[in-house]
Amino acid sequence: MKNCLDIFSDISSQQVSFPKLRVYYTSNISDRKAFVLANICGSSITKNLGSYLCVPLIHGRIKKDTYREILLKTQKRLSTWNTVSLSFADRYTLIKSITFAIPVYAMQSIKLPSKISTSHDKINRDFLWGNSVDRKKVHLVKWDTVCLPKNLRA
Repeated sequence: MKNCLDIFSDISSQQVSFPKLRVYYTSNISDRKAFVLANICGSSITKNLGSYLCVPLIHGRIKKDTYREILLKTQKRLSTWNTVSLSFADRYTLIKSITFAIPVYAMQSIKLPSKISTSHDKINRDFLWGNSVDRKKVHLVKWDTVCLPKNLRA
């Protein structure tokens, strides 16, 4: 494998940074073989491939926290805005243009678990209506209506 990468490097004039390379192995290979392979390359071994553009590189079962990063990113974006100083229309525009777009990249390649979608909607609803931990406001319009395109609303 290392020889193949070296040949690729010679042909393409691009260098593989082996110290930055991480070797991922499945349970089908022994720890010893994985360790030997990593030593040949001068790389480290990992059990977690991490994420790419906030989408986790999944190599096992999807768990509750697999897509938690999407919710954290949404909460972080909304926490920078003050709901008191924004009108309803301003909050609606921010949600439609910013936070609705956050999970779109992930949804191009995977189907998000329904709990993630529900939690994402709840974060947006609470921001739209100005809810806080200690204070709930009346929702004047159904969330399904808010999510409809303008041309389909009655």
